[in-house]
Amino acid sequence: MSKPRRTVLSGLVRPLPDEPEAEVPKLLPKRPRTVQQTVYLPPAVHDQLRELAFSERVKMHALLMEGLDLVFKARGLKPLADLTG
Repeated sequence: MSKPRRTVLSGLVRPLPDEPEAEVPKLLPKRPRTVQQTVYLPPAVHDQLRELAFSERVKMHALLMEGLDLVFKARGLKPLADLTG
C-alpha cells in the first residue's frame, strides 16, 4: 500500500502525522462587554467633531460619550460612571 498523498491542504485541515500536535493558543484577556452602535452624522457635524477631537487630542468616541453623559444628566438619568461601574 502506498502512503496517503501529502498536500498543502491536508496540513491545514489536520496536522501531518510526523508533526507534533499544535499547542492551543492562550486565551486573550476578556475585554469589557460593549454593544456596537452606528451613528449617522451629517458631513459638517462629522468634520467639526473630528476637528475638535484632533485639537483636544482625544478620540471622537470620548466626545460622543461626554455628550451622552450630559444628555443623561439633563434628563435626570444615571450618569455614565454609574452605568459602567
